[in-house]
Amino acid sequence: KLEVFVFFQQWQEAVDLVQKAGNVRLFLSSTFVVVRYTFLEALAYLKAAQSSSGWKKRQMKKCAHKTIQLIRGWAKNGNVNVVHYLYILDAELAVLNGKNKKAKESFNAAITTSSRNGFLHDRALAHELASAYFKAQGDDYWGNYHIECSKRCYQEWGCNKKVELLM
Repeated sequence: KLEVFVFFQQWQEAVDLVQKAGNVRLFLSSTFVVVRYTFLEALAYLKAAQSSSGWKKRQMKKCAHKTIQLIRGWAKNGNVNVVHYLYILDAELAVLNGKNKKAKESFNAAITTSSRNGFLHDRALAHELASAYFKAQGDDYWGNYHIECSKRCYQEWGCNKKVELLM
């Protein structure tokens, strides 16, 4: 369910689900599922923080940092399959902190790393998030470029419904 909320960018619903579920990592049996859940949890917290203010924003950011540290630990221990996750999360953290240069660099690194390592759906997500960032900055050229790339990736992945939603 968390994957669906993130897929359709329903960030508050994703955070509500994560908070209601508690620490489900204790009960997940697959390493892949634990890693993916942790990434989605951190992303949901960051996106929710971007649309919040005051105490709630600080709380969401704190939860995101805690979760990102888990992923950093896995990368440090040699799990190369989480590197693109870190770039996506670093980009969204930079957006949250108003660090535009860092956001652009991290989105580009996320896209490159996802592509190089064969994570087509995550490359599509990185392009989609980059598009939203650039459009929010008033840069329609790069916003449109990234949304077109995102649509191509989702199309190649076989997710035609998502492509329709992005039209």
